[in-house]
Amino acid sequence: MTEHPQKPEWWTSDHWSTPWEIVLALEEEFGRFDLDPCCRDETAKASRYYTTKHNGLSLPWSGKVFMNPPYSRPMPWLEKAVQAVTKEAADVVVALLPVRTDTRWFHRHVWGKAELRFIKGRIKWLGWQGTPIPNPKDPSMFAIYRRLS
Repeated sequence: MTEHPQKPEWWTSDHWSTPWEIVLALEEEFGRFDLDPCCRDETAKASRYYTTKHNGLSLPWSGKVFMNPPYSRPMPWLEKAVQAVTKEAADVVVALLPVRTDTRWFHRHVWGKAELRFIKGRIKWLGWQGTPIPNPKDPSMFAIYRRLS
């Protein structure tokens, strides 16, 4: 009988990892990402990244940024995305978000501030062992924030 290790206590849907094929497809359009500001060491999608021990909300963002923010609390990350392209050195921030157009964060920090791209179907997020999550609850979209010249 094969033993399956227990899921770590800290592992919630906020830690689900974006599949690399999604990031690589985005990099074809935007180029390689310079920063992943909210990830774990094992889920980072850029060579420079911030984990919870760094607190990416308090550090500067620059270049091309990819983020899959914690879905339980996306608002501060979206506020930071707007700030990063208007007051900091980020050229573009690509945020992977749940489609929740009825939320305060969507109307305050996404609608009218970012280019929206809705994803057909559901993303097969990766769980704590790198295996696909079988039935994700929400559809997903990209909110793309760009520096205005």
